[in-house]
Amino acid sequence: MPVRLIKKSMLLGLGVLTLTRDKIVQTVNSLVEEGDVTEEEAPSIIDKLVARGEEEREALRKMVRDEFEKRRAHAPIASHKDIEELSQKIDDLAASISELTDKKPAK
Repeated sequence: MPVRLIKKSMLLGLGVLTLTRDKIVQTVNSLVEEGDVTEEEAPSIIDKLVARGEEEREALRKMVRDEFEKRRAHAPIASHKDIEELSQKIDDLAASISELTDKKPAK
């Protein structure tokens, strides 16, 4: 395998996570034009790289979700429902205070 092809393969492998299918097709077509890959091999290479990119994206999503859940367990984040409940309690307390202050005799 020529050194140029090895370098391109490594770069393609490292960047597959961020590549779109169109970019992968474009890169593989360039390898075909340069004679590093045959036209018969191209579809298989494209499919493999696209699949690998999807697997890496899913692995990254899972890693981010897992890390988020770990962080959330140590520092709970208030949900929308929690905030609504607290807002209602504040409104209730404000109403109670208002009632109490209205019932006090004027001095």
